[in-house]
Amino acid sequence: MKGDEVRKINGKFESKYLLDSETVFEKLNTVSPSFCLAKWFNVSIHIPTGKTHSCYHPPIHSIPLEEVRIDVSALHNTKYKKEQRKKMLDGVRPDECGFCWQIEDSGSNLSDRAYRSKDVYSEGIIEEALAMGSTSNAKPRYVEVNFNQACNFKCSYCSPHLSTAWMTDIEKNGAFILADRWHNDLTWVKKLNIDNGLDNPYLQAFWEWLPDIYPTLHTFRMTGGEPLMDKNTFRMFDYVKEHPKEDLHLSITSNCNPPGDQWRKFMSSLKHITDVDAIDHFMLYCSLDSWGAPAEYIRNGLDFNTLYANVTDYLRTSRKHSLTFIITFNVLSYTGFVEYIKNIHQLRQQYNTDRQLIWFDVPMLNDPMWMNAKLIPELVTELEKSIKYMNNNKETQFNRFKGFKDFEISKVQRLVDWVKTPAGFDRELAMKNFYLYFTEQDKRRGTDFNDVFPQLSNFWKECKDLNGS
Repeated sequence: MKGDEVRKINGKFESKYLLDSETVFEKLNTVSPSFCLAKWFNVSIHIPTGKTHSCYHPPIHSIPLEEVRIDVSALHNTKYKKEQRKKMLDGVRPDECGFCWQIEDSGSNLSDRAYRSKDVYSEGIIEEALAMGSTSNAKPRYVEVNFNQACNFKCSYCSPHLSTAWMTDIEKNGAFILADRWHNDLTWVKKLNIDNGLDNPYLQAFWEWLPDIYPTLHTFRMTGGEPLMDKNTFRMFDYVKEHPKEDLHLSITSNCNPPGDQWRKFMSSLKHITDVDAIDHFMLYCSLDSWGAPAEYIRNGLDFNTLYANVTDYLRTSRKHSLTFIITFNVLSYTGFVEYIKNIHQLRQQYNTDRQLIWFDVPMLNDPMWMNAKLIPELVTELEKSIKYMNNNKETQFNRFKGFKDFEISKVQRLVDWVKTPAGFDRELAMKNFYLYFTEQDKRRGTDFNDVFPQLSNFWKECKDLNGS
Protein backbone atom coordinates (compact mmCIF):
# COMPACT_ATOMS: atom_id res chain seq x y z
CA MET A 1 0.00 0.00 0.00
CA LYS A 2 1.50 3.29 -1.08
CA GLY A 3 2.87 5.33 1.78
CA ASP A 4 2.51 2.53 4.30
CA GLU A 5 5.40 1.06 6.22
CA VAL A 6 5.19 -2.72 6.31
CA ARG A 7 6.40 -4.44 9.45
CA LYS A 8 6.07 -7.79 11.17
CA ILE A 9 3.26 -7.99 13.70
CA ASN A 10 2.30 -11.21 15.49
CA GLY A 11 4.44 -13.16 13.06
CA LYS A 12 2.84 -11.66 9.95
CA PHE A 13 3.94 -8.85 7.66
CA GLU A 14 0.97 -6.51 7.48
CA SER A 15 0.33 -2.89 6.68
CA LYS A 16 -3.34 -2.54 7.59
CA TYR A 17 -2.52 -2.01 11.27
CA LEU A 18 -0.55 1.10 10.34
CA LEU A 19 -3.26 2.80 8.32
CA ASP A 20 -4.37 5.80 10.35
CA SER A 21 -7.94 7.06 10.69
CA GLU A 22 -7.32 10.16 8.59
CA THR A 23 -6.13 8.03 5.67
CA VAL A 24 -9.17 5.77 5.99
CA PHE A 25 -11.38 8.86 6.06
CA GLU A 26 -9.85 10.12 2.83
CA LYS A 27 -10.44 6.75 1.18
CA LEU A 28 -14.09 6.73 2.30
CA ASN A 29 -14.65 10.14 0.76
CA THR A 30 -13.41 8.97 -2.63
CA VAL A 31 -16.58 6.86 -2.71
CA SER A 32 -18.94 9.49 -1.30
CA PRO A 33 -19.00 12.08 1.50
CA SER A 34 -21.40 9.87 3.48
CA PHE A 35 -19.85 6.42 2.86
CA CYS A 36 -19.08 4.38 5.97
CA LEU A 37 -17.75 0.82 6.05
CA ALA A 38 -19.56 0.17 9.33
CA LYS A 39 -22.87 -0.10 7.50
CA TRP A 40 -21.52 -3.14 5.65
CA PHE A 41 -19.01 -4.75 7.99
CA ASN A 42 -19.85 -3.67 11.54
CA VAL A 43 -22.92 -4.87 13.44
CA SER A 44 -24.36 -4.80 16.96
CA ILE A 45 -27.10 -7.34 17.63
CA HIS A 46 -29.40 -7.23 20.66
CA ILE A 47 -30.63 -10.80 20.94
CA PRO A 48 -33.22 -10.41 23.77
CA THR A 49 -35.14 -7.70 21.89
CA GLY A 50 -34.38 -8.72 18.29
CA LYS A 51 -32.83 -5.40 17.32
CA THR A 52 -29.69 -4.24 15.54
CA HIS A 53 -27.66 -1.24 14.43
CA SER A 54 -24.34 -0.71 12.67
CA CYS A 55 -22.66 1.06 15.61
CA TYR A 56 -23.73 2.65 18.87
CA HIS A 57 -24.70 6.03 17.35
CA PRO A 58 -27.73 5.19 15.14
CA PRO A 59 -30.90 4.13 16.96
CA ILE A 60 -31.44 0.39 17.08
CA HIS A 61 -34.06 -0.98 14.71
CA SER A 62 -36.07 -4.19 14.72
CA ILE A 63 -34.92 -7.28 12.85
CA PRO A 64 -38.08 -8.63 11.19
CA LEU A 65 -38.44 -12.31 12.03
CA GLU A 66 -39.78 -13.02 8.57
CA GLU A 67 -36.46 -11.81 7.14
CA VAL A 68 -34.47 -13.99 9.56
CA ARG A 69 -36.54 -17.06 8.69
CA ILE A 70 -35.60 -16.58 5.02
CA ASP A 71 -31.92 -15.85 5.72
CA VAL A 72 -30.24 -15.79 9.13
CA SER A 73 -27.82 -13.13 7.86
CA ALA A 74 -30.73 -10.69 8.27
CA LEU A 75 -29.47 -10.39 11.83
CA HIS A 76 -27.19 -7.87 10.13
CA ASN A 77 -28.48 -7.40 6.58
CA THR A 78 -31.95 -6.05 7.24
CA LYS A 79 -33.86 -4.38 4.44
CA TYR A 80 -33.76 -1.18 6.45
CA LYS A 81 -29.96 -1.24 6.73
CA LYS A 82 -29.66 -1.90 3.01
CA GLU A 83 -31.67 1.26 2.39
CA GLN A 84 -29.15 3.22 4.47
CA ARG A 85 -26.29 1.68 2.47
CA LYS A 86 -27.88 2.89 -0.76
CA LYS A 87 -28.08 6.41 0.63
CA MET A 88 -24.38 6.31 1.49
CA LEU A 89 -23.42 5.08 -1.97
CA ASP A 90 -25.50 7.91 -3.45
CA GLY A 91 -23.79 10.49 -1.24
CA VAL A 92 -26.90 11.03 0.89
CA ARG A 93 -26.49 11.33 4.65
CA PRO A 94 -28.71 8.86 6.55
CA ASP A 95 -30.58 10.74 9.28
CA GLU A 96 -29.73 8.03 11.80
CA CYS A 97 -26.04 8.92 11.53
CA GLY A 98 -26.58 12.51 12.66
CA PHE A 99 -23.92 12.35 15.37
CA CYS A 100 -21.18 11.92 12.79
CA TRP A 101 -22.58 14.65 10.53
CA GLN A 102 -22.59 17.05 13.48
CA ILE A 103 -18.94 16.30 14.21
CA GLU A 104 -17.93 16.59 10.55
CA ASP A 105 -19.80 19.84 10.06
CA SER A 106 -17.93 21.35 13.00
CA GLY A 107 -14.84 21.01 10.82
CA SER A 108 -12.44 20.39 13.68
CA ASN A 109 -12.28 16.63 14.19
CA LEU A 110 -12.77 13.26 12.56
CA SER A 111 -16.14 11.68 13.17
CA ASP A 112 -16.67 8.06 14.12
CA ARG A 113 -17.28 7.37 10.43
CA ALA A 114 -13.49 7.32 10.26
CA TYR A 115 -12.86 5.41 13.49
CA ARG A 116 -15.57 2.77 13.01
CA SER A 117 -14.45 2.24 9.41
CA LYS A 118 -10.86 1.87 10.56
CA ASP A 119 -12.03 -0.86 12.96
CA VAL A 120 -12.93 -3.06 9.99
CA TYR A 121 -10.52 -1.77 7.36
CA SER A 122 -8.31 -4.10 5.35
CA GLU A 123 -6.85 -4.02 1.85
CA GLY A 124 -9.63 -4.31 -0.74
CA ILE A 125 -12.55 -3.95 1.68
CA ILE A 126 -13.87 -0.76 0.07
CA GLU A 127 -13.88 -2.50 -3.30
CA GLU A 128 -15.71 -5.43 -1.69
CA ALA A 129 -18.44 -3.12 -0.37
CA LEU A 130 -18.80 -1.44 -3.76
CA ALA A 131 -19.07 -4.81 -5.52
CA MET A 132 -21.86 -5.79 -3.12
CA GLY A 133 -23.68 -2.52 -3.52
CA SER A 134 -26.68 -2.03 -1.28
CA THR A 135 -28.57 -5.24 -2.05
CA SER A 136 -26.18 -8.11 -1.34
CA ASN A 137 -25.62 -9.65 2.09
CA ALA A 138 -22.39 -8.55 3.74
CA LYS A 139 -20.36 -10.74 6.09
CA PRO A 140 -19.37 -8.49 8.97
CA ARG A 141 -15.78 -8.24 10.16
CA TYR A 142 -16.81 -6.69 13.49
CA VAL A 143 -19.68 -8.31 15.39
CA GLU A 144 -20.99 -7.17 18.75
CA VAL A 145 -23.66 -9.26 20.47
CA ASN A 146 -25.78 -8.72 23.54
CA PHE A 147 -26.91 -12.23 24.44
CA ASN A 148 -28.85 -11.41 27.58
CA GLN A 149 -30.11 -8.54 29.74
CA ALA A 150 -28.80 -10.15 32.94
CA CYS A 151 -26.92 -7.56 35.00
CA ASN A 152 -26.18 -6.95 38.68
CA PHE A 153 -25.87 -3.16 38.24
CA LYS A 154 -28.44 -0.34 38.09
CA CYS A 155 -26.45 2.31 36.23
CA SER A 156 -28.05 5.76 36.33
CA TYR A 157 -28.44 6.03 32.57
CA CYS A 158 -29.54 2.44 31.99
CA SER A 159 -32.96 0.79 31.79
CA PRO A 160 -34.77 -2.48 32.63
CA HIS A 161 -34.43 -3.80 29.07
CA LEU A 162 -30.65 -3.94 29.58
CA SER A 163 -30.46 -4.91 33.25
CA THR A 164 -32.32 -7.46 35.33
CA ALA A 165 -31.35 -5.50 38.46
CA TRP A 166 -33.13 -2.48 37.00
CA MET A 167 -36.11 -4.66 36.11
CA THR A 168 -36.37 -5.86 39.72
CA ASP A 169 -36.17 -2.28 41.00
CA ILE A 170 -38.97 -1.02 38.75
CA GLU A 171 -41.17 -4.03 39.46
CA LYS A 172 -40.81 -3.32 43.20
CA ASN A 173 -40.82 0.49 43.31
CA GLY A 174 -42.45 1.60 40.07
CA ALA A 175 -41.27 4.09 37.47
CA PHE A 176 -39.40 7.32 38.24
CA ILE A 177 -41.91 10.20 38.12
CA LEU A 178 -40.30 13.15 36.33
CA ALA A 179 -41.55 16.55 35.21
CA ASP A 180 -42.72 15.37 31.81
CA ARG A 181 -42.79 11.59 31.95
CA TRP A 182 -42.64 8.37 33.88
CA HIS A 183 -39.11 7.13 33.34
CA ASN A 184 -38.43 3.40 32.98
CA ASP A 185 -42.11 2.63 33.04
CA LEU A 186 -42.46 -1.08 32.33
CA THR A 187 -45.30 -0.44 29.87
CA TRP A 188 -42.88 0.29 27.03
CA VAL A 189 -40.40 -2.33 28.25
CA LYS A 190 -43.03 -5.06 28.03
CA LYS A 191 -43.73 -4.02 24.44
CA LEU A 192 -40.16 -5.07 23.60
CA ASN A 193 -41.10 -8.71 24.30
CA ILE A 194 -37.73 -9.39 25.89
CA ASP A 195 -36.73 -13.02 25.50
CA ASN A 196 -33.73 -14.33 27.43
CA GLY A 197 -34.56 -17.97 26.78
CA LEU A 198 -32.59 -20.54 24.82
CA ASP A 199 -35.50 -20.82 22.37
CA ASN A 200 -35.24 -17.19 21.33
CA PRO A 201 -35.33 -17.36 17.49
CA TYR A 202 -32.72 -14.61 17.23
CA LEU A 203 -30.36 -16.57 19.48
CA GLN A 204 -30.89 -19.73 17.45
CA ALA A 205 -30.31 -17.76 14.25
CA PHE A 206 -27.05 -16.39 15.63
CA TRP A 207 -25.59 -19.81 16.40
CA GLU A 208 -26.67 -20.97 12.95
CA TRP A 209 -25.06 -17.90 11.31
CA LEU A 210 -21.77 -17.98 13.27
CA PRO A 211 -20.00 -20.75 11.27
CA ASP A 212 -20.71 -18.84 8.05
CA ILE A 213 -19.19 -15.53 9.20
CA TYR A 214 -16.46 -16.94 11.45
CA PRO A 215 -13.80 -17.48 8.73
CA THR A 216 -13.75 -13.77 7.78
CA LEU A 217 -14.52 -12.40 11.23
CA HIS A 218 -11.89 -10.06 12.64
CA THR A 219 -13.47 -8.88 15.91
CA PHE A 220 -16.11 -10.49 18.08
CA ARG A 221 -17.34 -8.54 21.10
CA MET A 222 -19.84 -9.59 23.76
CA THR A 223 -21.80 -6.98 25.71
CA GLY A 224 -24.80 -6.95 28.00
CA GLY A 225 -26.26 -6.59 30.47
CA GLU A 226 -23.24 -8.13 32.08
CA PRO A 227 -21.88 -10.79 29.70
CA LEU A 228 -20.07 -12.66 32.47
CA MET A 229 -23.50 -13.54 33.88
CA ASP A 230 -24.59 -15.26 30.66
CA LYS A 231 -23.97 -18.87 29.61
CA ASN A 232 -23.70 -17.90 25.94
CA THR A 233 -20.55 -15.90 26.69
CA PHE A 234 -18.83 -19.03 27.93
CA ARG A 235 -20.30 -21.05 25.07
CA MET A 236 -18.56 -18.59 22.75
CA PHE A 237 -15.30 -19.02 24.66
CA ASP A 238 -15.64 -22.78 24.17
CA TYR A 239 -16.42 -22.31 20.45
CA VAL A 240 -13.29 -20.23 19.96
CA LYS A 241 -11.15 -22.76 21.81
CA GLU A 242 -12.53 -25.53 19.58
CA HIS A 243 -12.09 -23.40 16.43
CA PRO A 244 -8.73 -21.64 16.76
CA LYS A 245 -8.46 -18.52 14.61
CA GLU A 246 -5.07 -16.89 14.71
CA ASP A 247 -6.29 -13.50 13.48
CA LEU A 248 -9.36 -13.21 15.74
CA HIS A 249 -9.77 -10.32 18.17
CA LEU A 250 -12.11 -11.50 20.91
CA SER A 251 -13.52 -9.16 23.56
CA ILE A 252 -16.16 -8.52 26.19
CA THR A 253 -17.60 -5.33 27.67
CA SER A 254 -17.89 -5.97 31.38
CA ASN A 255 -18.58 -4.11 34.59
CA CYS A 256 -15.57 -6.05 35.93
CA ASN A 257 -17.51 -6.64 39.11
CA PRO A 258 -19.74 -9.66 38.36
CA PRO A 259 -21.39 -11.65 41.16
CA GLY A 260 -20.18 -14.91 42.67
CA ASP A 261 -17.18 -16.63 41.10
CA GLN A 262 -17.87 -15.39 37.56
CA TRP A 263 -14.65 -13.37 37.42
CA ARG A 264 -12.59 -16.42 38.32
CA LYS A 265 -14.49 -18.46 35.73
CA PHE A 266 -13.77 -15.77 33.12
CA MET A 267 -10.06 -15.65 33.91
CA SER A 268 -9.88 -19.45 33.70
CA SER A 269 -11.64 -19.48 30.30
CA LEU A 270 -9.34 -16.76 29.01
CA LYS A 271 -6.29 -18.72 30.13
CA HIS A 272 -7.51 -21.81 28.28
CA ILE A 273 -7.98 -19.82 25.07
CA THR A 274 -4.62 -18.08 25.18
CA ASP A 275 -2.72 -21.18 26.29
CA VAL A 276 -3.64 -22.90 23.02
CA ASP A 277 -3.13 -19.74 20.92
CA ALA A 278 -6.76 -19.88 19.76
CA ILE A 279 -6.87 -16.12 19.07
CA ASP A 280 -4.64 -13.24 18.09
CA HIS A 281 -5.76 -10.91 20.87
CA PHE A 282 -8.30 -10.45 23.68
CA MET A 283 -9.63 -7.05 24.73
CA LEU A 284 -11.43 -6.43 28.00
CA TYR A 285 -13.61 -3.33 27.77
CA CYS A 286 -14.13 -2.13 31.32
CA SER A 287 -17.21 0.09 31.68
CA LEU A 288 -16.27 2.81 34.14
CA ASP A 289 -17.57 6.36 33.80
CA SER A 290 -15.66 8.12 36.57
CA TRP A 291 -13.20 7.22 39.32
CA GLY A 292 -13.82 6.08 42.89
CA ALA A 293 -17.00 7.15 44.69
CA PRO A 294 -18.49 9.05 41.70
CA ALA A 295 -18.14 5.89 39.62
CA GLU A 296 -19.96 3.89 42.29
CA TYR A 297 -22.75 6.47 42.32
CA ILE A 298 -23.24 6.38 38.54
CA ARG A 299 -22.95 2.60 38.33
CA ASN A 300 -24.96 1.45 41.33
CA GLY A 301 -23.83 -2.01 42.42
CA LEU A 302 -20.18 -1.28 41.74
CA ASP A 303 -17.57 -1.92 44.40
CA PHE A 304 -14.72 0.18 43.06
CA ASN A 305 -12.03 -1.56 45.10
CA THR A 306 -13.15 -4.95 43.81
CA LEU A 307 -13.14 -3.65 40.25
CA TYR A 308 -9.66 -2.23 40.67
CA ALA A 309 -8.39 -5.51 42.12
CA ASN A 310 -9.93 -7.47 39.24
CA VAL A 311 -8.50 -5.10 36.63
CA THR A 312 -4.98 -5.19 38.07
CA ASP A 313 -5.18 -8.98 38.37
CA TYR A 314 -6.06 -9.09 34.67
CA LEU A 315 -3.21 -6.73 33.77
CA ARG A 316 -0.65 -8.71 35.77
CA THR A 317 -1.55 -11.95 34.02
CA SER A 318 -1.91 -10.51 30.51
CA ARG A 319 -0.40 -12.49 27.69
CA LYS A 320 -2.43 -11.93 24.57
CA HIS A 321 -4.80 -9.43 26.06
CA SER A 322 -5.30 -5.71 26.67
CA LEU A 323 -7.68 -3.41 28.53
CA THR A 324 -9.80 -0.48 27.36
CA PHE A 325 -11.62 1.72 29.84
CA ILE A 326 -14.97 2.72 28.34
CA ILE A 327 -15.98 6.09 29.76
CA THR A 328 -19.58 6.72 28.76
CA PHE A 329 -19.15 10.42 29.27
CA ASN A 330 -22.08 12.06 31.01
CA VAL A 331 -22.71 15.08 33.20
CA LEU A 332 -21.51 13.21 36.30
CA SER A 333 -18.21 12.23 34.64
CA TYR A 334 -16.75 15.74 34.68
CA THR A 335 -15.63 16.02 38.28
CA GLY A 336 -13.60 12.81 38.32
CA PHE A 337 -12.20 12.99 34.80
CA VAL A 338 -8.79 14.51 35.54
CA GLU A 339 -8.22 11.95 38.30
CA TYR A 340 -9.31 9.21 35.88
CA ILE A 341 -6.77 10.33 33.26
CA LYS A 342 -4.03 10.51 35.87
CA ASN A 343 -4.79 6.97 37.02
CA ILE A 344 -4.72 5.67 33.46
CA HIS A 345 -1.30 7.28 33.16
CA GLN A 346 -0.19 5.64 36.41
CA LEU A 347 -1.41 2.21 35.27
CA ARG A 348 0.45 2.64 31.99
CA GLN A 349 3.60 3.48 33.90
CA GLN A 350 3.19 0.32 35.95
CA TYR A 351 1.98 -2.25 33.40
CA ASN A 352 2.82 -1.10 29.86
CA THR A 353 6.17 -2.51 28.84
CA ASP A 354 6.79 -3.52 25.24
CA ARG A 355 3.25 -2.88 23.94
CA GLN A 356 0.17 -0.76 24.51
CA LEU A 357 -1.71 -2.74 27.14
CA ILE A 358 -4.05 -0.04 28.50
CA TRP A 359 -6.38 2.09 26.37
CA PHE A 360 -9.42 4.29 26.91
CA ASP A 361 -12.37 5.58 24.88
CA VAL A 362 -14.91 8.32 25.61
CA PRO A 363 -18.24 7.81 23.82
CA MET A 364 -20.69 10.61 24.59
CA LEU A 365 -23.98 9.94 26.34
CA ASN A 366 -26.86 11.62 24.50
CA ASP A 367 -29.84 10.22 26.37
CA PRO A 368 -31.31 10.61 28.96
CA MET A 369 -31.07 14.36 28.51
CA TRP A 370 -30.69 15.03 32.27
CA MET A 371 -27.37 13.19 32.13
CA ASN A 372 -26.14 14.71 28.87
CA ALA A 373 -22.79 16.47 29.42
CA LYS A 374 -24.14 19.54 27.61
CA LEU A 375 -26.35 20.15 30.64
CA ILE A 376 -23.43 21.88 32.43
CA PRO A 377 -21.21 23.13 29.60
CA GLU A 378 -19.13 25.32 31.92
CA LEU A 379 -17.61 22.14 33.37
CA VAL A 380 -15.83 21.60 30.05
CA THR A 381 -12.88 23.19 31.86
CA GLU A 382 -12.36 19.80 33.55
CA LEU A 383 -11.84 18.24 30.13
CA GLU A 384 -9.48 21.03 29.17
CA LYS A 385 -7.45 20.36 32.33
CA SER A 386 -7.19 16.71 31.32
CA ILE A 387 -6.02 17.71 27.82
CA LYS A 388 -3.33 19.88 29.38
CA TYR A 389 -2.21 16.94 31.54
CA MET A 390 -2.15 14.61 28.53
CA ASN A 391 -0.15 17.10 26.49
CA ASN A 392 2.34 17.36 29.32
CA ASN A 393 2.65 13.57 29.41
CA LYS A 394 2.67 12.60 25.75
CA GLU A 395 4.18 9.42 24.44
CA THR A 396 7.59 9.93 22.83
CA GLN A 397 10.31 7.67 21.52
CA PHE A 398 11.82 7.79 25.00
CA ASN A 399 8.69 6.68 26.91
CA ARG A 400 7.00 4.28 24.50
CA PHE A 401 3.56 3.11 25.67
CA LYS A 402 3.79 5.14 28.90
CA GLY A 403 2.24 8.46 27.85
CA PHE A 404 -0.70 9.66 25.76
CA LYS A 405 -1.01 9.47 22.01
CA ASP A 406 -2.08 12.36 19.78
CA PHE A 407 -5.28 10.62 18.70
CA GLU A 408 -6.27 10.10 22.35
CA ILE A 409 -5.87 13.80 23.01
CA SER A 410 -7.86 14.47 19.85
CA LYS A 411 -10.72 12.29 21.12
CA VAL A 412 -11.00 14.32 24.32
CA GLN A 413 -10.76 17.54 22.31
CA ARG A 414 -13.59 16.24 20.14
CA LEU A 415 -15.60 15.81 23.33
CA VAL A 416 -14.85 19.42 24.28
CA ASP A 417 -15.96 20.66 20.88
CA TRP A 418 -19.15 18.60 21.10
CA VAL A 419 -20.06 19.97 24.54
CA LYS A 420 -19.69 23.52 23.19
CA THR A 421 -22.21 22.94 20.37
CA PRO A 422 -25.92 23.78 20.96
CA ALA A 423 -27.59 21.40 23.39
CA GLY A 424 -30.49 20.42 21.15
CA PHE A 425 -32.81 19.86 24.11
CA ASP A 426 -34.86 21.87 26.63
CA ARG A 427 -32.24 22.66 29.29
CA GLU A 428 -34.74 23.87 31.89
CA LEU A 429 -36.76 20.68 31.56
CA ALA A 430 -33.57 18.62 31.76
CA MET A 431 -32.58 20.44 34.95
CA LYS A 432 -35.98 19.76 36.51
CA ASN A 433 -35.66 16.08 35.66
CA PHE A 434 -32.07 16.01 36.91
CA TYR A 435 -33.25 16.95 40.39
CA LEU A 436 -36.32 14.70 40.36
CA TYR A 437 -34.41 11.72 39.01
CA PHE A 438 -31.43 11.82 41.37
CA THR A 439 -33.60 12.65 44.37
CA GLU A 440 -35.55 9.47 43.69
CA GLN A 441 -32.37 7.52 42.96
CA ASP A 442 -30.90 8.58 46.31
CA LYS A 443 -34.09 7.47 48.05
CA ARG A 444 -33.98 4.02 46.41
CA ARG A 445 -30.23 3.45 46.64
CA GLY A 446 -29.53 4.96 50.06
CA THR A 447 -27.06 7.44 48.57
CA ASP A 448 -26.58 11.21 48.84
CA PHE A 449 -25.84 13.15 45.64
CA ASN A 450 -24.35 16.17 47.41
CA ASP A 451 -21.97 14.03 49.47
CA VAL A 452 -20.56 12.47 46.32
CA PHE A 453 -20.63 15.57 44.09
CA PRO A 454 -20.05 18.62 46.34
CA GLN A 455 -18.73 20.52 43.29
CA LEU A 456 -22.26 20.38 41.82
CA SER A 457 -24.09 21.66 44.91
CA ASN A 458 -24.94 25.03 43.33
CA PHE A 459 -26.26 23.34 40.20
CA TRP A 460 -28.28 20.99 42.38
CA LYS A 461 -29.85 23.95 44.13
CA GLU A 462 -30.72 25.60 40.78
CA CYS A 463 -32.44 22.40 39.67
CA LYS A 464 -34.25 22.11 42.97
CA ASP A 465 -35.51 25.71 42.76
CA LEU A 466 -36.85 25.13 39.26
CA ASN A 467 -39.05 22.41 40.74
CA GLY A 468 -40.32 24.79 43.43
CA SER A 469 -38.87 22.58 46.12
